[in-house]
Amino acid sequence: MELKLEKTNVLQELSVLQGVVERRTTIPILSKILAEAADGRLKMTATDLDMTIMTSCPAIIDGEGRMALESRVFQELVRNLPEESFTIRQEADTVHIVSGRFRSQMPVADPAEYPTVPEPPEAGSYALPLDLFQLMVQRVAFAITKDDPKFQLNGALVKLVPGEIEIAATDGHRLAVVRAKAPEMDVPFEQQLFPRKLLEELGRFTDEAVVFSAGENHLGFKIGDRNVVSRVVELRFPQYERVIVRDNPNRVRIGREELLASLRRVSLMAHEKARGVRFKLDASGELTLVSIGYDRGSAEETLMVAYQGESLDIALNAAYMMDVLKILDVEQVELQLRDSGTQCVVVPVDDDQRLEEYIYVLMPMRI
Repeated sequence: MELKLEKTNVLQELSVLQGVVERRTTIPILSKILAEAADGRLKMTATDLDMTIMTSCPAIIDGEGRMALESRVFQELVRNLPEESFTIRQEADTVHIVSGRFRSQMPVADPAEYPTVPEPPEAGSYALPLDLFQLMVQRVAFAITKDDPKFQLNGALVKLVPGEIEIAATDGHRLAVVRAKAPEMDVPFEQQLFPRKLLEELGRFTDEAVVFSAGENHLGFKIGDRNVVSRVVELRFPQYERVIVRDNPNRVRIGREELLASLRRVSLMAHEKARGVRFKLDASGELTLVSIGYDRGSAEETLMVAYQGESLDIALNAAYMMDVLKILDVEQVELQLRDSGTQCVVVPVDDDQRLEEYIYVLMPMRI
């Protein structure tokens, strides 16, 4: 088998695969990609057994075949080739790579040892603009727990109904929910848990649309000519709707950047782990942020805000509040409060018109 390839084309597809290739694994074959030459294309597949990415690029083929290549070595080798065009020739368990005056050879594994690649579920016509889906994921991904052993919290819940998509993420202390319009058609699934790694990989693609599909054991995502297949995981996700309150009477509007900058300053003196900051609201329209630092010292800052409600004092995790302020792209946010012992709801003011609703719920701290 011999292939003639273009360096740029191969590198572009290899970069798509790297996120799913296992770096540290007790199964050596998972550090490799499966390469198959057929139908005028080099088809490449990577898997970690839970998620599989399949992609391809044009090739001039002399003799079809399959081989398993060490992914990262192959990528670095291709990246550093001296010329744009190069050839790969397989002889037994070795491949020879030639580009200009450069010659190299590397061993290949038996493709029969590669895990069985799942077939993508049959794709229908349920498609979302990819940039919209990525925006929605960005709005909730920061709220996914990073170290909770409960797997159901280590991902985001995606709910589909005809005409609408909703994505929610929580770590038990905070909740982010985003809704947007979707195709008015039958949905491939009603709700599924998307693991963090799947969301991260879908965020790397650039194309116009992502087509959703679902089978008995796998979810499918077709993005251009590429396919992502993810194993369906057991769905156990908190009943988050009950903590969303939309009628809190006390509401304060403030510049997002102003609040973020003040929190950064005040929280420097907050307790290193708790990161607690008191939000003291006065009916006159003043918001005073006060650090909860115990033996670290103290800091406070008073901001003028647009406030409707009674004076109240609530303690919140400053880091959690700053997380949402960093990802929003609006001039103002609104904090909706009931009392010092009830969750704080954060919503953007004049948000992206592609979104129907965005809500961030932050549980209060008990001091």
